[in-house]
Amino acid sequence: MTHNRKLIFPLSILFAIVGLTAIVFLVRANPDQLLHQSARLMYEATDGHAIVSIEIDMEDNSNSGTIEAWGQRNVGPEGEPAFRVEVLETSKPEAAGVIAVSDGSQFWLWNPQKNTVYVGTAAEMEAAMQAHHADYVDGSPHPMDEFGDYAPAEDFEMPETPEEAVDKLLEYFTAELVGTEDVENTPAQKIRLIPIPEQMPDEVRANGGFVNVWLRSSDTAPLAVEYAEGAIGYAKMTVSQLELNQGIDTALFTFEIPAGAEVVNIADLEPPSPMSAEEAAAAVDFEMLTPDSLAISARLVDIVEMRGALVQQYRLPNDGRFTIAQGPENAAPMSIEESEAVTVRGTTGNLMTDEGGQRTLLSWSENGQTFWIGGDLSAKQALEIAESLQ
Repeated sequence: MTHNRKLIFPLSILFAIVGLTAIVFLVRANPDQLLHQSARLMYEATDGHAIVSIEIDMEDNSNSGTIEAWGQRNVGPEGEPAFRVEVLETSKPEAAGVIAVSDGSQFWLWNPQKNTVYVGTAAEMEAAMQAHHADYVDGSPHPMDEFGDYAPAEDFEMPETPEEAVDKLLEYFTAELVGTEDVENTPAQKIRLIPIPEQMPDEVRANGGFVNVWLRSSDTAPLAVEYAEGAIGYAKMTVSQLELNQGIDTALFTFEIPAGAEVVNIADLEPPSPMSAEEAAAAVDFEMLTPDSLAISARLVDIVEMRGALVQQYRLPNDGRFTIAQGPENAAPMSIEESEAVTVRGTTGNLMTDEGGQRTLLSWSENGQTFWIGGDLSAKQALEIAESLQ
């Protein structure tokens, strides 16, 4: 009996250890907690170095390449971050070898294909990027906003911590732990983010698909992210090398202008301006169609050439807006899933309207051209505009 008691005691300890181990594993394997840990890890990182491969296969953008990047916090005179990004490989010849560097206050962008260096302060670069998407006329948003109008609602509260950012993400996605997989020979936890349909804007829900995320098993650092099985295509970013908080030589955050390079000051660059109808016609090799008449009170604000398509932007009296895009087939996105097939201009088009019936996306192909009408319109108004094009 004494012998059995001696045996039972270590067995009970063994079972307790196994039970505690299982509990710890279950807690760590919770996908929400893994995402929280990963966000906190990256938020608290003081510096990092990574080699990242990118693969994109979308309707209007197919690209692949590899970049190497370095980043460090609190380098600039007022604590600004510094970074260096080099394009190692790319399927886009015009981007081969491009280098972007900032020491927190100064910025350099070198295009070796043209041997041109764009220089300026980090603030000037930020202003230039904002100007690219700024108002064109009378406060009108950038035309590309109509292709994906996902601006946060007015009552949207920006997260203040990495955990709050993850919680906000999980309001729109359900996180599921798929299992453990190797990413570039490194063990990683694979988490699938599945969109919650009722939380998604109509345009996003129609695209479908899901997001996979791989977090390094040793510390939850992100190693890969993938968008898959969606109507708009496929995209994946994979980290083959990731180092955090290892220290970086600050000499990497300076750039010596190559001999003979053309130097362009960012402050001297002018943002793109709207085109006249004549300029628009000269910019493309097809005839631009415009509405013969509009039953609604709308005015043309501007015409911009984007990705080979001409985009006409209109404003409505109630501060609403809509655009008419025309270009080569697939120049403008065409939502397929959860859309309604309609007859437009003698062919079949795709129509999608929000629950309130006040925002509509209409797309169709005609004579080798893609047409897209979207914005603050009812389905009836969008179809009437389409039929009036000439």
